Amino acid sequence: MQHLVFSRTFSFLTFFSAISTRVTNGKKNTDKIIRIRAPTGQFRVEIQETESIATLYEKIKALLKSDFQLDQELNQNAPVSTLKNGQILNVKSLAAKRDGPKPVDHAFKYVKIDPIDEYLHKQKGEIKRPKNPQFCKHGDLGMCEYCLPLQPYDQNYLDENKIKHMSFHAYLRQLVDQNKIPATSSPMFIPPLDIPDYRVLNPCPAQTHAPYPAGICSKCQPSAITLQTQNFRMVDHVEFESPQIVEHFIHFWRLTGHQRVGFLYGRYEPYEKVPLGIKAVVSLIYEPPQENGHDSIQLLPDPLESQVNELASNLGLQKIGVVYSDLFDDGTGKGTVICKRHLNSYFLSSAEIIFSAKLQQKYPVKTRYSPTGEFGSRFVTVVISGNQDSNIDMQTYQVSNSAVSMTRDGIIEASEEPSLMRVCSATDTKYVPDVFYKYRNEYNIMVQEAAKPTFPVEYLLITVIYT
Repeated sequence: MQHLVFSRTFSFLTFFSAISTRVTNGKKNTDKIIRIRAPTGQFRVEIQETESIATLYEKIKALLKSDFQLDQELNQNAPVSTLKNGQILNVKSLAAKRDGPKPVDHAFKYVKIDPIDEYLHKQKGEIKRPKNPQFCKHGDLGMCEYCLPLQPYDQNYLDENKIKHMSFHAYLRQLVDQNKIPATSSPMFIPPLDIPDYRVLNPCPAQTHAPYPAGICSKCQPSAITLQTQNFRMVDHVEFESPQIVEHFIHFWRLTGHQRVGFLYGRYEPYEKVPLGIKAVVSLIYEPPQENGHDSIQLLPDPLESQVNELASNLGLQKIGVVYSDLFDDGTGKGTVICKRHLNSYFLSSAEIIFSAKLQQKYPVKTRYSPTGEFGSRFVTVVISGNQDSNIDMQTYQVSNSAVSMTRDGIIEASEEPSLMRVCSATDTKYVPDVFYKYRNEYNIMVQEAAKPTFPVEYLLITVIYT
């Protein structure tokens, strides 16, 4: 059973993206993760940025157990700091066999994906620009740097149009273009999407010690978690087919003063206002068995769930999100409500983020660009609450892939302070990696801090446009 408890307003802290460093023997050493794509699989190399590229080559050779060639030449005398953290290096050939490795069929290539993904995969996604009357000196059929179409992930365009999170397909296109990833049908194709995993690898790949918790080493130990805002979102927009859908749902609160929860059923369509965007169109709200209170909701077992899903599928609909009310009359008699969720309190509490993360994990997106055939979720969370004008309003959110993985792996838990997420404590049988975040202090200086034991929920939150 799921239980949501709503709390009153709390103070707010503004934080920014985080980085992590390791401290060894009293000295601060910055590690980098370099990703390797080879015909035999995808690997990660952890190396200090003060080491040389030549050392990196030796680590790759030991990992692949073979001589190799990269698709780009690197200066072996240069330090690793010249590479970006998380940079992908593609191996174009291995010298283990003269004929090279045989291509391997992978199940993810045959995953049946959603029609909206099939459609967007076929779109160019380029952002067309008109001829610039000041700088374009060519004819109507010509094209230059001032009027060339932009890529759907162009950061200047996103900033100018106040698009905080690029669309998922724009993000995927960016990965493919920047890393020169071949088509999924190519034998050299290696899926570029990684799902965060914060668990100890059991058994250890090195196989030099007893399984955890009896033993642990750098090969099986998860890296420290770097908290940073996710720069893409799986759904860009949510809209309801009719205002009556929402009005009918809110009517329960108007009659009883109790909160209500429901599941959204609808479909996905292209969203033209965001490059390669996706919108979720809500057709109906299904209200499952539940216990309702003035400031709490408890979901009960639903014997009709499978029948409802089957009926929705027959109508061309699927479960796409959850909606719940968090409304409190302000006592003025004007029909206005209290504004609880704002910049100085929170938008989603830590308990609500855990709730959303569990639902998103339950409804993953099928994709051929992930080794598991799944990546992220389009399941949205809609909250009906009071806005700053004391009117009833709706806000739509998702939580990041990191939030889903940290919830799944038992790294985080809800805090009594709704604006803060608590990091779970390690035990004799449970390993919890270090979590870091970075914020701007009262002197406007970026300060790094360990999440011991909490960090702001904003790092895990993604805002979705609603109309």
